[in-house]
Amino acid sequence: MISANNISKTFNGKKVLDNVSIYIKKGEIVSIVGPSGAGKTTLLHILSTLDNPDLENQPNLILNQTEIVKLNDNKLSNFRNTEIGFIFQFHELLPEFSAIENVCIPGIIKGDSNSEVILRAEKLLESLDLIHVKDQKPSELSGGEQQRVAVARALINEPKILFADEPSGNLDSKSADLLHDLFFKLRNDLNITMIIVTHNKELANMTDRKLNLIDGKWAN
Repeated sequence: MISANNISKTFNGKKVLDNVSIYIKKGEIVSIVGPSGAGKTTLLHILSTLDNPDLENQPNLILNQTEIVKLNDNKLSNFRNTEIGFIFQFHELLPEFSAIENVCIPGIIKGDSNSEVILRAEKLLESLDLIHVKDQKPSELSGGEQQRVAVARALINEPKILFADEPSGNLDSKSADLLHDLFFKLRNDLNITMIIVTHNKELANMTDRKLNLIDGKWAN
């Protein structure tokens, strides 16, 4: 499902990632842990096609049997929109839109009909116990509700792979526990493959594999 080889990244002459490789099976939930500055978020951004690796080591990235380096900008944008979901540490909801409008945005960008997207969004919000807040703005929601709306937005186009960057970093312990349980329910229900960058030890220990990144390399 995810195969990446020879991934390096340099910023201002400093090598943040040093020839990292990773393989993740379909339906697997993998956490990436390590100290701040280890390169975790940089690796996540490259694996999720939000950033590009250095080219000197001939890197290769395959997601869901698609070789990413062979895609032009338009095809990459379409692939990202349809095959990948991303959950950020900060929910990144648009404040001027309601919960359901935020969830619908990726589906509208994809080009699906408004009625179809709204129906999918309502089903997602209902499954996440959010249907009662669908018309509320993000500022009217709790932190846990905001992050679950962000999860619904990430799922609206039925992605095969879900990337999450510190998804519970700004939540209280109860909301964090609910979100963690939700990830595994999604895997069981939808067979989604997930990579989660986290400092949360409980979440990391729940995942199928825990990979430790230190100074841009996998720790033994």
